[in-house]
Amino acid sequence: MTWVHAADVAALEDKSVIGVECNQVRLAIFRLGDEYYATSNVCTHASALLSEGEVVECYIECPAHYGLFDIRTGEAQGAPVSRNLRTYPVKVDGGRLLVMLDVVEA
Repeated sequence: MTWVHAADVAALEDKSVIGVECNQVRLAIFRLGDEYYATSNVCTHASALLSEGEVVECYIECPAHYGLFDIRTGEAQGAPVSRNLRTYPVKVDGGRLLVMLDVVEA
């Protein structure tokens, strides 16, 4: 596992979520106050992009069927979603957001 540059802090200056792709992994990067989080960007229920959903307090609401996931833990919050999201550690390095990802060697 290694730290990978996923986005700049400035990309979340006026947003609470963005979607990015790093090393062929679709990520949703979140800003909750002064904290940053990363989860899979794909809903476990209907494959919708969570970065197109609504952030409500510490939850992301899927745009397809309105299922909720805890941004901090990836935990599904009940029907229609039942499988948790994968989460990834995030750290800030200067103005960059780094996410820890599995790196596959070619």
